[in-house]
Amino acid sequence: MKHIVILNLAIFLLSIQAVAQQTKEGLNYFKVANTYTVKIKTRVKYPFIKDNRGSYRGAGFLIDKHSGWIVTNAHVSSRNPESLEVAFKDQKFVDAKLVYVDMLLDLAIIKISPNNLPSIATEAKLDCLNKAIIGSPVGAFGHPFSLSFSGTRGIVSGEKYKWGRVWVQTDAPINSGNSGGPLISLSSGKVVGISSASISKSRSEGLNFAVPMIHACKVITLLKKGVDPTPSYIPVGFAYDDDNDSELIAAAIYKKQPTSWPLKVGDQLLSFANTPEDVFKNQAMLVHNLRGLRGKVDVIIKRHREKRVVSIMSKPRTSLMRRIGVHVSGVVIAPENFRDDEEANPQRMALIQDVARASIGRSAGIKAYDLLISIDGKSMTNPLIICQYLKKAEKNKRKVRIITKENEWSYRSHSKYNSYEIKTKNVRLVGPEAPEGCG
Repeated sequence: MKHIVILNLAIFLLSIQAVAQQTKEGLNYFKVANTYTVKIKTRVKYPFIKDNRGSYRGAGFLIDKHSGWIVTNAHVSSRNPESLEVAFKDQKFVDAKLVYVDMLLDLAIIKISPNNLPSIATEAKLDCLNKAIIGSPVGAFGHPFSLSFSGTRGIVSGEKYKWGRVWVQTDAPINSGNSGGPLISLSSGKVVGISSASISKSRSEGLNFAVPMIHACKVITLLKKGVDPTPSYIPVGFAYDDDNDSELIAAAIYKKQPTSWPLKVGDQLLSFANTPEDVFKNQAMLVHNLRGLRGKVDVIIKRHREKRVVSIMSKPRTSLMRRIGVHVSGVVIAPENFRDDEEANPQRMALIQDVARASIGRSAGIKAYDLLISIDGKSMTNPLIICQYLKKAEKNKRKVRIITKENEWSYRSHSKYNSYEIKTKNVRLVGPEAPEGCG
């Protein structure tokens, strides 16, 4: 009995020692995080769809001192920031520039001049090879509720597929201000994820999510090689099954494809033929594997319980960095090239991306998300042509008539069209790489 007591005491003391060591290491890693984590201020004046107008803050972390590259979330940088500013701990804010943005991964790369890096700045160590281990201790570092440069602790709860993305799930609290900050392994000190989202505490407890670093690293690697990491697009709509999200079942093959298109409705995509071990567990994994690929790809499919290899053609998806829109009278008009939704918008009509409050467009009744049919009876989809036409009308102090189609998911037999007459004011191109004037 005495021996058992001694053994239990020894185990207890060892566990205390292990926890103490882990706590010490965690504190050290948080101390190091002070040297590579930054504050980010974003101002958005002309937002694209799902961006937020106004000023807001988030976090990020330095990954390359030579280039001044900093990683954050796409929803922190936005797709069309009017201004970006970055500050290291105890340092002033300096101007930053958007390098790449990817809403599919909720990832953005921004940069500052290497000359503006403070002496304390270090590069975050990234775990680009390993998935976060379930049960392992992690810390979320950032600026929760304006409590600057502070960390929270928890464990990795799992890897989840949610909202069309793969996430690292953690119970380490991720609050407002943490977005874009590092999720740090408290075992290795390496960054295993990018803090991104939290489910409201009024609905749940301890459900927080981060972008897996291994997915972000592929984007970073391709960018450094000069390769556009925007994933190629295959014109297939997939069915989603809440009970089995590991099956990629083709639900629609878009009509523009030739009759010889090898994929059929009901086919299950399994993997690329050259990497059969990388199974497509969900659409997010498919997107991950399509990055950097162009042209013909061989995929393994399952059809009627039989596996076979088919060759399909992928095409480049338009990078969000190259998207251009037009602003007129508080309305942002731009091609909807993010989702490449050929089924919902096969004509590739321009979309009303945003309508500002207290604007001429809002007063006229124009609604966001509707499709642009015509301007003064002319069908236009090219932003440069739209901008030039509206700029000429503005110069002549002339109103224009805009017709839109309600872009609603409904079972109506007839679509609803609306006509608006608006005064043309403040016509300009907008977008991350939009030229001055109208091109």
